[in-house]
Amino acid sequence: MLGLMALTGLGGTPASALAQGQEPPLAVSGSESVGADASGNQSAKKLYTLRDLPELGAPPSWAGEAQIGFASSSGNSDTNNLNANLLISYTAYPWRHYLGGEVIRAENDGKRTTERYAAAYKPEYFFGPRTFAFGFFGYDRDPFSNIEARYSSTVGLGHALVANERQTLTVQLGGGYRVTQYTDNTPDSEEPVARGAFNYTLSLTNNTNFSEDFSVMAGSDNTFIESVSALQVAMTDTLALSLSYTVLNNSFTPPGIESTDTFTSVNLVAAF
Repeated sequence: MLGLMALTGLGGTPASALAQGQEPPLAVSGSESVGADASGNQSAKKLYTLRDLPELGAPPSWAGEAQIGFASSSGNSDTNNLNANLLISYTAYPWRHYLGGEVIRAENDGKRTTERYAAAYKPEYFFGPRTFAFGFFGYDRDPFSNIEARYSSTVGLGHALVANERQTLTVQLGGGYRVTQYTDNTPDSEEPVARGAFNYTLSLTNNTNFSEDFSVMAGSDNTFIESVSALQVAMTDTLALSLSYTVLNNSFTPPGIESTDTFTSVNLVAAF
């Protein structure tokens, strides 16, 4: 799921690159920033680049984030939990390309209780500062939701409804095709799908951002919903802490399998 996750999902920033010649941000003060200094402000900008809208005339650029979280306990029970994701973007206006991946695994007393893998590629073509066309090509595997393999491809249009120094709100709508293979004897599913998504970011301080990524991929056999809420705080020029809460829902699951999974994680984020 990276619909968003394709890609779903992962830090953000106010769209400061929308207008040429705009006023520079105000100087950072102790009440505005966790770091309370200019370097703290710059570290936040480095960590929150993937959501900026492309700037006309800007040179081609790469940006990326890698996140990892791990927890382990022993004693009355032995548990291990791992979640990691990677998001890379390449921008050469009017094009922008995203490539992302995600791994979530959990074990309890040597027994696997959660296992999810996802990867996605998303190209975008901007017609103007706020409006763009997109493609989305995704793969995910989630055997605990009865998904052996799921492949999806969609195309559509997106538009930034809100884009200023403090917050952004982008909506997307499209359609495509999805193929699902199940872990049990359920016949493979092939169906047309509709895809909708919105991505919201809010700059709480110069170093702290909130983001909400919500996407729906609906077909006649299954409707898949993903919501990722995250709070990210920059600590240095390249490192941040991220607290996230993820909800995944499949409308179709066999008896005995829950339709909704939730994940809460605290991750270390590295920007590059």
